[in-house]
Amino acid sequence: MRTSRRTFIGTMASVPAILALPDADALATALAVLSRQVATSSGIHGINPADMDFTADPRQDFYRFANGGWLDRVTIPSDRSSYGVFVDLENRATEQLLGLLHNLESSDVLEEGSDEWKAVQLFRQGIDLETRNRQGIEPIRFILDRIQAIGTLGDLHEFLFDASWLGVPHFLTVGVDADLMDSMVNTLYLDGPTLGLPNRDYYLEDRGANEEVRQAYLAMAAELLVHAGHDAATSSSDVQAIYDFERGMAAETLTRVQQQDYNLIYNPFTVAELEETYPLMGWSSYFERLGLVDVTQVIVTEPGYLGALDTIVRETPIETIRDYLAVHTVSSFASYLSEEIEQTEFRYDEVLTGADEQKPLDERVLAEVSGALTDAVGRLYVGACFPHEAKERITELVDELISAFGKRIEATTWMSAETKERAQAKLDKLGVKVGYPDTWQTYEGVEIRDSFAASMISALEVQLRRNFEKYGRPVDRDEWFVPAQRVNAFYNSVANDITFPAAILQPPYFDYQADPASNFGAIGFAIGHEITHGFDQMGSQFDGDGNLSNWWTEEDREAFTVLNQLVADQYSAIEVLPGVFINGQITIGENVADLGGVQVAFDALAAHLEANGYSLDDVVIGPVSGPAQPVAEASPVAALATPADPPAMATPVAVQAVRELTQRERFFIAAATVWRMKMRDEALVTLVQTDPHSPPMVRAVQPIRNMDAFHETWGTLPGDEMFLTEDERVVIW
Repeated sequence: MRTSRRTFIGTMASVPAILALPDADALATALAVLSRQVATSSGIHGINPADMDFTADPRQDFYRFANGGWLDRVTIPSDRSSYGVFVDLENRATEQLLGLLHNLESSDVLEEGSDEWKAVQLFRQGIDLETRNRQGIEPIRFILDRIQAIGTLGDLHEFLFDASWLGVPHFLTVGVDADLMDSMVNTLYLDGPTLGLPNRDYYLEDRGANEEVRQAYLAMAAELLVHAGHDAATSSSDVQAIYDFERGMAAETLTRVQQQDYNLIYNPFTVAELEETYPLMGWSSYFERLGLVDVTQVIVTEPGYLGALDTIVRETPIETIRDYLAVHTVSSFASYLSEEIEQTEFRYDEVLTGADEQKPLDERVLAEVSGALTDAVGRLYVGACFPHEAKERITELVDELISAFGKRIEATTWMSAETKERAQAKLDKLGVKVGYPDTWQTYEGVEIRDSFAASMISALEVQLRRNFEKYGRPVDRDEWFVPAQRVNAFYNSVANDITFPAAILQPPYFDYQADPASNFGAIGFAIGHEITHGFDQMGSQFDGDGNLSNWWTEEDREAFTVLNQLVADQYSAIEVLPGVFINGQITIGENVADLGGVQVAFDALAAHLEANGYSLDDVVIGPVSGPAQPVAEASPVAALATPADPPAMATPVAVQAVRELTQRERFFIAAATVWRMKMRDEALVTLVQTDPHSPPMVRAVQPIRNMDAFHETWGTLPGDEMFLTEDERVVIW
């Protein structure tokens, strides 16, 4: 629940840390060599005409027009459920990091005991499958023995005192985060249960592929119980009891629509009220065991669930709760144990995603190490792979987007001057994090132990201790909550800031050598998206300081709600597979952010070009941060855009697009390009049922269909597939 508040991104970081190592020159050389070895580039800056299909009519199928060449030559790898720009960038970052880790693994460049050394050693343990297979379940046997020894409710809750430190998920989750009502102070949150299925709907709704997913979960849970030492003959009936226990808990949690209202999530409880609501847990002793002192208030995000939990636990056989804990323990450690156990987990994921095989071992291990020692891996990544020129250029671009958003606030016709003033005040306080943090986290307390699982437990302990130590302390607004090596971008409502990690700041999202339209259409769209999150259905519940606060007039909030409903209705009518429709209400925040993001990016591009002496109708090429330059007749891009033997074009506008692409045209092509995606049907169904984002292929075209500028640029007419009437187009921001 806490991570949902961050939407879907001193000392300098990488260089001093690297130079402090004993053989800094050798490491620096290794980084430079690796960067050259794994760099990938088509030699083209900005949109690539080879990715397009100039035979497609952009007025009928703009997705095909912008992405047809790419769609024709790309297949989904067998270990993937989908493939697109995000995956391509993730692959690039993964390739870079794996090359670096493998090189460092066989060298003595790193100082023993340093954070980077620990990351390499943890990686080495993870890829040592022979040792992991030999150890099997034994690294977590002591946890399973403790679970098996639970005989009473008293025993159960005594075990729960230590469960967090052991990495055991259960039906209560505690964590520290910024207070929604006072965002400068960290407070304690109590969240809902760990469930085996993706969300509550899979337990409560009999539709689509839910039953197939349920059966896959039951099969996996039965195998995990056997790995934990249970009798195979009874495991099937045991897991049905686990499922019933989880279903009972899921039924008491908030719906996904209710979770969009932060006022339903923010429920302060005193410790005495916790004791009264769920008396089975000795709360004061529990907090003390977690190292949390002087706890006076806890924010309960699921009060209805907490109120029902006492009855649920008392009426559930203790054997079932033991089995529930055992299944989730083995499941959470599966990636650190034997190949057989990891395969058991994958067979469930296979049903959810449609992937035919697991990703390679070293890729899977890298993901675990990156999560455990985030900044140690991040320092290595930034030092090897991030072009530092990009940080300055992207910061300039963000400033242009913020300015454009401010102008759009002023131009709104549905909002009063009073609310506009407050919206501008919030925008003025927006924080921006680009590339990597100025100060990295350190991992002095992490121990490399005698197994991959044991070392991961040590890393977990350090993470938890660091989180719990924040309780009651001021919030560090400079702290990063996402890795520099993550391919994504983020808005944090409680901090009112946007984050763009280094790994997403690479082509095709961002290329500091590309023309303005390519960058504003790609990364500009993403920046505008994240800015808009501060003013979507959920972000608009917070003020400029990140506090849960109603800064709207009643009339403006009502007008905003009506506009949001129009967006929800529009997207709910989109059928992505036969009988599979987007849930417009669940995806409302991301859809509104897409609509606002592409609008503000287009405005920012127009302002940028005008400031540099050009217009949207010029055919220009040049870096985003400098004056645009006219394209010469012999330009490589122009040549690529004009085939030697041009095929017959469907429409005059397509002919024009082949011969010369204006900045306005390139903008819309870039905007559609970054969302290109091929996805297995199973994964698409799962995404629609679990993800607050619309499918990428919808995000590529639906937001621009709502833009007057799109229809003016491509000359769409009634009857064209891409056409929306002016009355159907929704503009909020």
